[in-house]
Formats: sequence, structure tokens, C-alpha cells
Amino acid sequence: MQNIKFVLPLLFSIALCFDSSAQVRVGFTGGVVLSSLVRDSNLALHDGNLGFIIGANAKYNMGELGWYVQSGVDYTTEGDHEQHLSFVKVPIILGLDASEDVSLFAAYNLAWQVGNHNNVRDFYERFANMLGLGMEIHISESFAIGSRLNYGLSNLVSVPAEAKNFKVKPFTFEVFTTFRIN
Repeated sequence: MQNIKFVLPLLFSIALCFDSSAQVRVGFTGGVVLSSLVRDSNLALHDGNLGFIIGANAKYNMGELGWYVQSGVDYTTEGDHEQHLSFVKVPIILGLDASEDVSLFAAYNLAWQVGNHNNVRDFYERFANMLGLGMEIHISESFAIGSRLNYGLSNLVSVPAEAKNFKVKPFTFEVFTTFRIN
């Protein structure tokens, strides 16, 4: 939690240093996360967990063709019926405004585990890598509704030889709203 208190003000400070007429827009995100953990290549969606996502981001429009890069900081709660995990994620997004109303994007998430339900941090790796695909529907200039599907690339188990499940990877579906302030 200490990381969130440091990173969020830093992100806002950097984003606000840009000229407001520039191609950078700052936003806030919040929503729900339906997640599960893929154990040994088996995905059991019926054992999923309902969590949440909150975050802040900065979006840089790269030109008239509609391409953009976005990054920020998100806090999510994820897991399944056995294990509830909390992550601080830094998503790096490459997107395309396909029309005035729709954006499509691919995301890479670097995630830090900041908590878990059973307090078995030594069992799980502290860092995870995830890939995601998503879209946003722009309701107005400042408000959008979106969704993103993320799949973990990293094995969360730190000592596979001692684990019942040798590979555990996060799998999430996020539904969120974004409010842009400039």
C-alpha cells in the first residue's frame, strides 16, 4: 500500500507538467474484475473471484492516424475461490482510435503482488507479467466504458517443486469506466 501512496502522486505530478493543450490526457479508471487462476493449464471459470480495479492513467495521442500510447497505475483484487491476490499494475497500452466512438488496444502489464488472502507471499512470486486485449466505447469527450481481457505470462509459484500446482497464472476480465479530466 505504501507504493500506491508514492506512485499515484508522482504520476499526477508528471502528467500535470504537460501543457493542457498538448496531446496528453489524464484520466481515472474504476470497475470490476472477474478473475481466476489458471492452474497447470486448466482454467476453471466457475471458481472465479469478483474483485475491483481503480487507477489513474495518462494517454498520449501520437497523431492524426489515431494511434496512442497510455500508461498509469492500477490497483486490482484478483484470484479464485482458493486464493485472493492484490496487485499494483503498470499497464503499457498501445491503442488505435478505430472511430470517434471506439478504441481498440493491446496491453502489457507489469504487476507487483501487494497482498494475498492466505498470507503465503513466500509461495508466490512478487512480480507477474500479463498481456491484454481490450476496447473502449467513448460516451462523451471525457467519459468512456471499456473492457479488457488479461492473461498471465508468468508462473506465480516461486518454488514449483514444492507446489501442488506447478503453474499458476492469473486470468482476468475487467469492465471499467474512465473519466478524463483534460
